[in-house]
Amino acid sequence: MTTDDNSERLRKSLRHYRGFVFRWQPYKALSPDWNHDHCKGCSARFAERPDEWKDAVHTEGWVTLWPTRGTPEEEQELVKKWREAGKLLVPSPKPGGFQLDWLCPTCFEACRQELGFVIDSEHPQWRKAGL
Repeated sequence: MTTDDNSERLRKSLRHYRGFVFRWQPYKALSPDWNHDHCKGCSARFAERPDEWKDAVHTEGWVTLWPTRGTPEEEQELVKKWREAGKLLVPSPKPGGFQLDWLCPTCFEACRQELGFVIDSEHPQWRKAGL
């Protein structure tokens, strides 16, 4: 696959973030059960303590808020079903009803112009999420 093919695939996978507001910030685990996230473009890991991981880890990056759907009760029912099936599912923290979605610097820059990412660290959405 060529670089152009990879770039096009990345833009397609991130197109639902068109016009979203981002800010640069350090990664902080929002709960003891949720200790890392992944870049929504390339799956690179984000974590507070990189020494706990064997792969490369970003300790800061571009973050946006994704509105969550469903209720806490629906999420707990899903967790219960997974556990009954012998699987582990840890619900992501949802400050103010939002999920934090992360992009590494490379993926952010590759799509920033075409997808019209907005950089605004003072946008009201951050306060609404309690961040």
